[in-house]
Amino acid sequence: MTNESESYIDAMHGILSHKGWTDRSKPVLSGMTVSGFRFTVNRRLTAESPTAYNWIAENFLAADFLGITSSQQAGYQFDATFPLYRKQAVSDIKKSIDRGIGAVFWKDKFVIAAGYDDNLEVLYYTDGLSDEYLRLCYTDFGTNVSPYWYYQILEDKIELDELEIYKESLIQAVYKWEQHDLMLPEADYACGRAAYDAIIQALKTGDYDPENAAGVFRCYAAAKRDIALYTAFLQTFWPQINIAAAHYGRLAQIFGHLVESKTPSEQIDLFVEAQRTETNAVQSIKALMRETIENRFNDISLR
Repeated sequence: MTNESESYIDAMHGILSHKGWTDRSKPVLSGMTVSGFRFTVNRRLTAESPTAYNWIAENFLAADFLGITSSQQAGYQFDATFPLYRKQAVSDIKKSIDRGIGAVFWKDKFVIAAGYDDNLEVLYYTDGLSDEYLRLCYTDFGTNVSPYWYYQILEDKIELDELEIYKESLIQAVYKWEQHDLMLPEADYACGRAAYDAIIQALKTGDYDPENAAGVFRCYAAAKRDIALYTAFLQTFWPQINIAAAHYGRLAQIFGHLVESKTPSEQIDLFVEAQRTETNAVQSIKALMRETIENRFNDISLR
């Protein structure tokens, strides 16, 4: 595992590539799973913004888009039943490792459990940052700075038509852009197109933490870079995507500048341009996929 996308995709790609279930790059995987198209922020630009989504549902779908069956569990460490869930989680993770498949779990970021030692009662995991495997005692599983615990077991793979996966990912990209995540209160969070308005408003009012915001912008710069690379990849055999690819390429450049920007006024100008650029990208996708989108009527997320 390497820390590049700064998201669940880092962990997922590490497991799938090790197992031989994908030979695609991390940016391509980010696009195929739709994860790179997700754009959600807390209105105060808090650090958890990039991971503010329903992990069980969305990470299941990310695997499902690829033809990977999976199971996942999550909860809160303060629940009375947490010790029982922890015991089951460790057992499930060990069984997956025995089958030669690492497991994704939450250690204040998504990491990979890659080994274990029953004598020492520890899991060995990689976080994409350290060169060495890290240790986690079985009894410490799920004890995080954040109150959540989570794990995902990737089980098996069926072959799907990759061209259909690519097409579906673009339709889902439109959905992510236009719809608010129903799991998140709109008073506190904004999604897709509305996320830009929320960011600009926070920068104008100063009601945010600059240090946290910088981390959020960095995470999304990685996501926009991945999508630019993904659509550039699609363009090699699907020339009709060239307009969207050009817009996403420009979007990645803008976010690169955002990471380096120092003042709120400069950032506001860049976010205004980024919103306009991504709007154009999504509009070009809608024009390209118009027939399929229209056939889904009021719910283009249907597959």
